[in-house]
Amino acid sequence: MKILSWNTRGLGSKKKRRTVRRFLSTQNPDIVMLQETKRETWDRRFVSSVWKGKRLEWAALPACGASGGIVILWDSSKFECTKKVLGSFSVTVKFNSGEEGSFWLTSVYSPINPLWRKHFWLELQDLYGLTFPRWCVGGDFNVIRRISEKLGETRLIFNMRCFDEFIRESGLLDPL
Repeated sequence: MKILSWNTRGLGSKKKRRTVRRFLSTQNPDIVMLQETKRETWDRRFVSSVWKGKRLEWAALPACGASGGIVILWDSSKFECTKKVLGSFSVTVKFNSGEEGSFWLTSVYSPINPLWRKHFWLELQDLYGLTFPRWCVGGDFNVIRRISEKLGETRLIFNMRCFDEFIRESGLLDPL
């Protein structure tokens, strides 16, 4: 199974959607998670402008004005969606597949605002309780886990500790 996650920084222009569509056709993912779509509504026509497929389905968290927006796209001939959970900062889908069995997938777009970040981490903790034991999380956390991941960064900040703690406590594996 191939899952692709991408912060698109907006899908408003036809040129951007063509770029995304071309890239997705070269990568041939099974599931696509897009963050920062800056899109309030999703319909079949718009979805088709982003990714090609015969039986595309999606779960989307609308953008608030010109910021945010998350969508998970999949081919319903490969995966059956049995549950969708829309949070304030995430979209979570429970999938069933003959090959993979049942699993949960969450796409996140973390806020920058420090007051909202606390709610973001709490939302993820709640999702962990719901999705255990087969959970995959991806997206834009707007934070790095280790100092070595950013040039010029010399100190461990609070959100880095929260991110690392979340990964460890949830039993998630960091592929990097």
